[in-house]
Amino acid sequence: MRDFRSDAEQHAQSSGDVESCGLVVDGSFWPCRNIADDPCADFAIDPKDYAAAAFCGTIEAVVHSHPKGGPASEADKRACTGTGLPWHIWSVPDKQWLTIEP
Repeated sequence: MRDFRSDAEQHAQSSGDVESCGLVVDGSFWPCRNIADDPCADFAIDPKDYAAAAFCGTIEAVVHSHPKGGPASEADKRACTGTGLPWHIWSVPDKQWLTIEP
């Protein structure tokens, strides 16, 4: 099985200044559309993408990028707790992963 990180990193790279987002579904990266009002500063997974992912397998984690870098925000921490899932954050300029737990 291929690690989800490589696919998530490519998705983040192709998203430019917009926060990329997706899910880990059965160990694989599932790219999602960011429908946030300000996608350069925040992300919101399209509910249709979330439903499609849930239909195809077990959602194991939430993934998103920080195009300008930086640690998990307070909003990230609150939302992570709300989902009950681990969150993996790719800091694009630092080329580093951060994982937060609910």
